Amino acid sequence: MKKLSQVFLMVLVVSMMCILPNVQKAEAAYPEKPITMIVVNSAGGGVDGLNRAIASRLEKELGVTIVVKNEPGSGGRKGSISLFKSTPDGYTIGMPHFAALLYDKVLAGTELPIDYEKFEVLMRADTTEFFVIVNKDSPYQSIQDFKTAGKPIKFAGSGVGNPSWLQPTALASVMGFEVNFVTGHKNLRESALSLARGDVEASVGSFTHFQGVLDDVRPLVYISGGKSSNLPDVPNIVDAGYPKLAYLGVPWVLAAPPGTPEDILTVLRTALNKIGTSDEFLTWATSRGYNPSSQGPEEFWKSFAEMEQVYTGMKPFMEKK
Repeated sequence: MKKLSQVFLMVLVVSMMCILPNVQKAEAAYPEKPITMIVVNSAGGGVDGLNRAIASRLEKELGVTIVVKNEPGSGGRKGSISLFKSTPDGYTIGMPHFAALLYDKVLAGTELPIDYEKFEVLMRADTTEFFVIVNKDSPYQSIQDFKTAGKPIKFAGSGVGNPSWLQPTALASVMGFEVNFVTGHKNLRESALSLARGDVEASVGSFTHFQGVLDDVRPLVYISGGKSSNLPDVPNIVDAGYPKLAYLGVPWVLAAPPGTPEDILTVLRTALNKIGTSDEFLTWATSRGYNPSSQGPEEFWKSFAEMEQVYTGMKPFMEKK
């Protein structure tokens, strides 16, 4: 009987030794298959380029393919909702359009189909800050000239709630001038082309949006509290006398669906933080007109709360307008 017990114990030990490596392998398996990165904008734009740049670097860090999937529509809302409702297993990530969702909640007063505060933030990668630009032959020499134009300023637009609509509307509401939108532009690069042709009087866009037509347009003001590394001589909106409008930048934040396991989030955050703070990525992003600004979840939600306060403060102006 004692011999049988010893044999049983040995069999049990051997079995456990065989099982444990498989358990450890399962725990360490993530990621073991391609990860989908949802881009809420169309292919070819600045946000798409930023996502693809991060995706290629993330492939090297994680050792798996990152499949970039463009899901444009409704000013970034379609892709944001799709990301929110994806399976929270670490195999779907993306950049929800937090600014559009914040606009819907605070300024439009619409009921949101998702609770964006439940997104699992991985890292803020960039904040898009915009210029107001005019045609090179425009009579407007400063943003103040819009106030004395005596007529509405024709801005290129691509839909209510988008930056092309929000930025000029906020400026007009606070500064006291009229805006007419010429719609039908798919994105801000197309808006810049329209401005270069003379189809509209003004547009907004980051440097990445209008650098291709820089010889045909003229920046009037940088809607930021700082200076642009690409166009440092352009006055910012604080210099123009409107400091609260400096908080209209659009944060681009990599996130995962609500409920993604913490151990998976740790893997993703570690890899993305390494990318976002590397000299190589910062040099690449800055040279292409991006504004890289790496932030972790806690820092991002704090800055986003400040942004929400600014939007709330703008509401009376925009309602009056």
